[in-house]
Amino acid sequence: MIKFQKLRWKNFLSTGNVYTEIDFLKSKSTLVNGENGAGKTTLLDALAFVLFGKAYRNINIPQLVNSINEKDLRVEIEFQIESTAYKVVRGFAPKIMEIYKNGKLIDQDAKSKDYQDMFETQIIKMSYKSFCQVVILGSTNYTPFMRLTAADRRGIVEALLDINIFSVMNNLLKAKVLLLKDEMKEADSSLKLLKQKQESQLKLINNLKNNSQQTLDKYNKEIEYSNAICDELRTEIASIMVIIEGLAIGITDSVAVYKAKNKLESLSDQIETNIKVTKKNLSFYKDNDTCPTCTQSLSEEVKCSHIKEKGDRLDEFHAGLVLLQEKIAATDARIIEIEDLSNKMITSERELVVRNSALAESARYITKIQTNIQELTADSENITKEQEVLVDIQKETDQHQTTKKTHLEDAFYYNIISTLIKDGGIKAKIIKHYLPIMNKIINTYLNQMNFFVKFELDDNFVETIKSRHRDIFTYDSFSEGEKRKIDLALLFAWRATAQLKNSVSCNLLIFDEVLDGSLDDVSTECFLDILKGIKKNTNVFVISHKSKDILQDKFERHITFVKKNNFSVLL
Repeated sequence: MIKFQKLRWKNFLSTGNVYTEIDFLKSKSTLVNGENGAGKTTLLDALAFVLFGKAYRNINIPQLVNSINEKDLRVEIEFQIESTAYKVVRGFAPKIMEIYKNGKLIDQDAKSKDYQDMFETQIIKMSYKSFCQVVILGSTNYTPFMRLTAADRRGIVEALLDINIFSVMNNLLKAKVLLLKDEMKEADSSLKLLKQKQESQLKLINNLKNNSQQTLDKYNKEIEYSNAICDELRTEIASIMVIIEGLAIGITDSVAVYKAKNKLESLSDQIETNIKVTKKNLSFYKDNDTCPTCTQSLSEEVKCSHIKEKGDRLDEFHAGLVLLQEKIAATDARIIEIEDLSNKMITSERELVVRNSALAESARYITKIQTNIQELTADSENITKEQEVLVDIQKETDQHQTTKKTHLEDAFYYNIISTLIKDGGIKAKIIKHYLPIMNKIINTYLNQMNFFVKFELDDNFVETIKSRHRDIFTYDSFSEGEKRKIDLALLFAWRATAQLKNSVSCNLLIFDEVLDGSLDDVSTECFLDILKGIKKNTNVFVISHKSKDILQDKFERHITFVKKNNFSVLL
């Protein structure tokens, strides 16, 4: 329960630079008097301003500043909730909003609206509309409960029953649902993107694998083909080597043959020379009878002897020359054979060089292919890396799948909670439970004011009013005095309900010009009798134009507002 203690203000409307202070706890009932314009209703405006930042009447905030001093508007209120003391200070020109808890300033948020929301929802736990339905009943700028919209009626009753927390929960849930929808969209988008990444990654890996395998197969085939060529070349080289070795064996005597030929040719030349000389000598002995050197005559016997000797020698030379020429011919034949073998050997050696060159080229090509295979093997490490990337994508996908599953579970439970905390859920059951009680309290107060009708509010807070003859009426069917009785009965009923629930109950109850309006004398007496019955834990203030002498014995305290030098002061 909120226990309002003191309210003070200065430079507020017609109030000057000196604080006007009201002690709410000084008496259980207080009559506030004053002429028109003296500043009685300033009490309501100051109370509404300090608590909610707005005047009770339709007055703009800048217009609340005293028009003479034009600055330093300041309103303060002290109240207590259980054992915690609070003080609120609100001002304008300069603007100020301070909340003190047990003498310490509560840190202000960045936005004044957040500070105000915190004050209403966490400290006093009532809105401006609830405050006006439970604490104040006025003749100015007061909207009776019966003239409120269905939504506002529901809001006030929910606050009285302390179930507006479900509305707060519903609003929070809506925000969570919206956030959840965004998160689910984000998760779906992420999963879609990850699926595309996964497909692209798989395609990349498959392409790498296919390309790598195709290239590897190609390289292996080329190596196999090159090895086959190398084997064939080696076989051919071996065959050529055998041939060369065989040819080499066939010309091992080439040097001796050439030497022999040279020797035979030399002998042939010598023999031919000897034949020439012998022939010359033979001719000499045949043709000459005298020795040209010594001029001695040659005998026939000498001549015949020399001719025979020279003839025999010439025959020997011819015979030797024939034999020698036969040897030379044999040698030439052998030389031709050797040259033929040598030519074959040269051809084979050339073929051997070609084969060896081809073999070396094939070996180099195989080495190159093997290097390419090693590089391709290194590329397989890239495949491994890409597979690791794919694993990471899968892990991220699993995480998002888990998140999406969690979101779906949250959405399921949010749907259940939404059904429970909607107007047709738990709140409806609580309201149905309390409606008969509230209707009973309303009718009790109507009876106390000699207004004998049966008043009922349904689940949608639509009224049904029946008279003694059970005719059905609406609020607008009654006179202003009867409407005021309904308004008062509702106000008292809301306070009684708040006390039952200990929700928005407080010690303060203010009536503005209720006694000056449409209530007749009998209804006024009934109203005052009701006030006597509710004085426990309640401080009642009645603002009235009526003379205090008329109500002298009805209130414990009287205070009067008057105008002095254009400023409102409290006597």
